[in-house]
Amino acid sequence: MTSIIMIILSTNDIGNGGVKSIADALKGNTSLTSLNLSTNEIGNGGAKSLADALKVNTTLASLNLKENQIGNEGATFLANALKVNTSLASLNLRYTQISDEGAKSLADALEANTSLTELSVPANVHSGIIGKIKARILSTRRTQKRKFLEALKSDEKAPLNRSRLMFVGQGKAGKSATVRSLLGKGFNPDWDSTIGADISERMTSSATSKWRNPDDLKGDFTSRFAARLMVAHSNTRNRPNAKATAQVGKTKEKTNLVLPSHINKMLNEEAINDSTKTTNATVSNDPESARIRNVQHNESSSGRIRPSLKNTSVQVKQEPNDEIVREFEEKLFLDAKRDVNSLTLSLWDFGGQQVFYAMHHIFLTQSGVYILLFDMRELLEPTKREEASKYLLFWLRSVKLHAPKASLILTGTFLADVGERENLRTVDIILRELIKATFSQIVPNIDESFIYFPIDNKEGLGIDKLRGIVEESARNDDGVFENVSIRWMAFLDKIYSERDKVSYLTLSRDIRDIGLEVGISNSIEQEAALALFHERGLLIHLTSTLVLKNIVVIKPQWLIVVLSKVICDGNLHIDKDQFKHVGLEEDLKATFEKGLASRDFLEYVWKGECELEQVDFFLDLMQRTMLLSKWIFSKNELYLIPSLLEDYLVEKETIKGRRCVIDFSNNFLPIGVFQRLLCLCVAHSVRGNENESDHNELIMEPSLHKNYATIEFEPGFKVHLLQDEEAQTITIFVRNDEFAGKCLRIVQAMLRKVNHDVMGSGLHWDIYLENGVTKELMCFREAQKEKLPPWFSTTESEHLIETSVISLAENVDLLRFLESL
Repeated sequence: MTSIIMIILSTNDIGNGGVKSIADALKGNTSLTSLNLSTNEIGNGGAKSLADALKVNTTLASLNLKENQIGNEGATFLANALKVNTSLASLNLRYTQISDEGAKSLADALEANTSLTELSVPANVHSGIIGKIKARILSTRRTQKRKFLEALKSDEKAPLNRSRLMFVGQGKAGKSATVRSLLGKGFNPDWDSTIGADISERMTSSATSKWRNPDDLKGDFTSRFAARLMVAHSNTRNRPNAKATAQVGKTKEKTNLVLPSHINKMLNEEAINDSTKTTNATVSNDPESARIRNVQHNESSSGRIRPSLKNTSVQVKQEPNDEIVREFEEKLFLDAKRDVNSLTLSLWDFGGQQVFYAMHHIFLTQSGVYILLFDMRELLEPTKREEASKYLLFWLRSVKLHAPKASLILTGTFLADVGERENLRTVDIILRELIKATFSQIVPNIDESFIYFPIDNKEGLGIDKLRGIVEESARNDDGVFENVSIRWMAFLDKIYSERDKVSYLTLSRDIRDIGLEVGISNSIEQEAALALFHERGLLIHLTSTLVLKNIVVIKPQWLIVVLSKVICDGNLHIDKDQFKHVGLEEDLKATFEKGLASRDFLEYVWKGECELEQVDFFLDLMQRTMLLSKWIFSKNELYLIPSLLEDYLVEKETIKGRRCVIDFSNNFLPIGVFQRLLCLCVAHSVRGNENESDHNELIMEPSLHKNYATIEFEPGFKVHLLQDEEAQTITIFVRNDEFAGKCLRIVQAMLRKVNHDVMGSGLHWDIYLENGVTKELMCFREAQKEKLPPWFSTTESEHLIETSVISLAENVDLLRFLESL
């Protein structure tokens, strides 16, 4: 029973023997919160079994035992359990054989109990005993409410308990099917491939539990966090070594936290209620039972009687409009008991088509868990092995580049088709040879002595095991349990409250104002909170430049969808007839054949996702993340999107010019680096064209392909760029020696810009320069030391210019960077 949170077994004649088995299971259970055993012929023996379980169980919050044969002896057993139990909030003993004696034992137990807030006993119990039960229940309610409000008003800290899962791999490897399997959804052979990335959220309460929809999606992080603080304190006292609660309470002080209005109203009303201890209760005519519920202490004539619930005999006046209090009374605290050690998982399913890879770099984070999926059949098929290995190596290196300390889980799909264990061993041998000893972050499959986890989504094989290892890996990340203050939750609530109106906020105005409103006036703390929210998948905040840093996207899926409307596979993801119908057939053709998108095309594909005035926002965002560049070599308003360019077959020996080889083979040349280099080169060429337009000496239009380009930066300054994916190199050919040194400085600066802004400064490369006399390549340091012409100048002034241009790449916005070139 490790994956179930509610069980209803009413009217099953379970009896004492059957309930003993259930009670034994409860002793070690950590997920069940509600158990209904009504009408099951359970007597005093069964009550004793349940009482023994309640003495050690720490998660069950609701127990329904009505219409059973439990008498006073059974009530005494349950009463003794209540004295030590800290989780049970609701106990239903209506229509049982308990009389005054048993009810008195229960009432006495409530003097020691601090969690029970609802107790139902038979109607024949003496009113004085019912009054005693009622008074104690009310006292517990008041205590819980006071602690809840104290938590809200404090600056107490607790873990966010949230991780991010990133599913990556080659297209058609089964990423989306695996995500669906982990979410408990059935296999769908007709499921469309992921476009860009899909984001979903789930919550889990234990290392082997099923994943469920998180309550946090409903908002109100603040009050849920405060309720969890309360429960964590209780659990820490009883289980001081619990990892997720060990740090709770180290910081507890009053703060200037400004809470939402409905919470502030509760705080103000509580101050009034504290001075009034008179309870107005109305007892219904239902003679069958006495069910105790919460009472608000206020004699105001504005109080109203809460609508009657079925089989309820005691009702109390509620304060008007006290929404958060009612939520707390009925559900919030019970949810917090269930979720105190839970983990919320943000699942990012990244599209596997190569066209998306350049875009993915801006969404990969340093922390979280990466699940790299691959089709085992392709590794076993000799004709497909090389291509499959290439994609595997690309993603292994990409994860290491962006998240060198994050857990990486290799997952092989189509287990049912692979079949024999010998084939699984072969896959393991291939992977070990591919990986060697360079990826220490890989999580091993210890049970099977593999370096990967084989699964089959259609047959459901290996899914439970994978789910367990994914969660275990997430829980092993110490960052998941890093303490945050309740102020940060109020900050997040306020940010999320804007999502109904806008999709992004500005740091300089919106975020600063929200921070001030919730009592976080320090910009450093605001940005630290945003950094955490970004890492955990709650929002997107890119910080590589001041302009990007000023944008806080509060709807991550919205941003991905909009970008994927343009950066996608034209053959898979575009309805060509639709564009023909609206007269954009030629625009569509130019976009996916030449990588040149018109303004009309972009406005059309984005019209369903953003307002017309937001088109300029996206154009600017894509330029600053180097996914797009303005194209002025046409009468129409066009934009270059290098990710959409096609390959070009070119013989390296036929390209003319002095060579500058940028070698990534000792590290990694990710897909997206060359495309961004083209963006910067075209942007620099555009600026050169604008500067020369007044002199009637326009620069030639660039010739661009996915792997090869010819670009003129200024009249006479022409270069060729060639990417060799197999050799992991980018070669620059300079046609005119006069510009060789300048070209070297520009390309170095551009690569540093790409590395700093997009690649997390994880790229490393070596530079080799052609000797004009011998035609041989010389390493950069040796060439610099010897002042190898035409690459290096002998004058100090030009050396200073070179140094300043290269260093400026990492510290300025894109436009200023281009100006510096």
